[in-house]
Amino acid sequence: MKAFLLTLLLALVQGIPALPGQTGTVTGVLRTAAGEPAARVRVSAMVPPESAVDVRSVAAFTALAETDTEGRYRLEGIPQGRFYIVAGRVDQPTYYPGTTETAKARIVSISPGGVVSGIDFVVMDSSVRSIPAGNDFAALFSNFGQLNIVSRLFLPVQVTVDGRARLPVFSSAGFPRVQLTEMAGGAQIAIPLNGSSFGLSFAISQNGPEYRVSVENLPEGYAVKSMTFGADDVMRGTLKIPQVNLPHTVVSTRAGITQQVISQASPTGAPMPTLTITLSNSNLPQFTGVRVSGRTKDTEVRSVYLSGVPGTLYSDGTFEFRGVLPGLYLAASPGNRSGLKSIAAIIVVGDRDLEGIELQESAMLPMDVNLPSPPRPSGIHAPGSVVPLASFRGRAIEESSGKPIEEGIIKLIGRDEVIAAIGTGGQFEFSKLPPGSYSLEMQIFGHSSTRRTVVIGEEDLVLDVTSLRLY
Repeated sequence: MKAFLLTLLLALVQGIPALPGQTGTVTGVLRTAAGEPAARVRVSAMVPPESAVDVRSVAAFTALAETDTEGRYRLEGIPQGRFYIVAGRVDQPTYYPGTTETAKARIVSISPGGVVSGIDFVVMDSSVRSIPAGNDFAALFSNFGQLNIVSRLFLPVQVTVDGRARLPVFSSAGFPRVQLTEMAGGAQIAIPLNGSSFGLSFAISQNGPEYRVSVENLPEGYAVKSMTFGADDVMRGTLKIPQVNLPHTVVSTRAGITQQVISQASPTGAPMPTLTITLSNSNLPQFTGVRVSGRTKDTEVRSVYLSGVPGTLYSDGTFEFRGVLPGLYLAASPGNRSGLKSIAAIIVVGDRDLEGIELQESAMLPMDVNLPSPPRPSGIHAPGSVVPLASFRGRAIEESSGKPIEEGIIKLIGRDEVIAAIGTGGQFEFSKLPPGSYSLEMQIFGHSSTRRTVVIGEEDLVLDVTSLRLY
């Protein structure tokens, strides 16, 4: 049944397939933001529109696959040309190398008979729609043989905060989001509350969708003051897409391939109304301790922790922690496999507010960076100071002879992993490491595999690692 539905879906979105030998293949692995295999997620090749504006109004797909339980996929039958590789919901996809923005997407070139491998990326949580087991691809069909997932719209959203207060994008409540719940079937679409203006693409039906709108996971002190869609009050009513903005079918021919695609451009040129959300910000309750604040040097949506306790990150890249007691802390913001770098700083908190902390790029973070832990004693470090991140260096030694091993690799594993080549004299080094526990692996041809726990503190660590020669 699944094979039949896949064939039918490809026939509907792909048009007449190319002859054997004239197509190429793309393979890769998808993972979730948590680092787990993204299983049973749709992957496709998308024809890049002629302009950045067109991507919001035209979607043309030319191949389809589904990841296995390990997150692996294989896209076959892709015509010669240049394509986006997209994963997850067609109404809200993740583009390779792991972004929801086409401006940051990379184009993959396909040649006849060629195989492009290693197209691995993280699929965003907002792009994943679970399909009930046993239903195969039934969720893709509104009626037998009729697809609605290739219909896409661009919904402009503007978010402001009263009194020019900052817009939170992460806090102890989680990542704030705008949630649209379909009135007809209850399907939900969640969009990060991550800026003053952002786009939303979503699947629509022939009659036009209608949604209930809410804002979830706002931090303490914030509330929704108003929500409007054009002139409609959606706090008391629903969001319904006007008929004039519904899509229509157009025929596109490119590189000799004719495809039927869905255009979201209004036939009358009527602009899509804007979903406008205004938040209010009241005074936070009193707290014991001091306030620690700083910035991440970028405006990416990310989490931020102080020795495992979540803080509040704002859309302008600033962050703050309230009620902090004296001691030595690790301020950290984890990266991800889509290219967002981990950043961190070791800070010493006293009895006064600490401002202007800048988180610097770190090689990696400990696995337990988001698990709360008590502050360490400040020791010789003065309150308000920033302690440099430590380095870890050593030598790879052959166990029985005591001689240095001058080949192979050393792998240090925390929340991510970093690999260092073993050099002359068996030397290796890792730098910019926050304090915490890491796993060390040594892989050398002809030697036993070595794995051990390494604890990094505030001071640089020097440690020799031994391995037993097998033959």
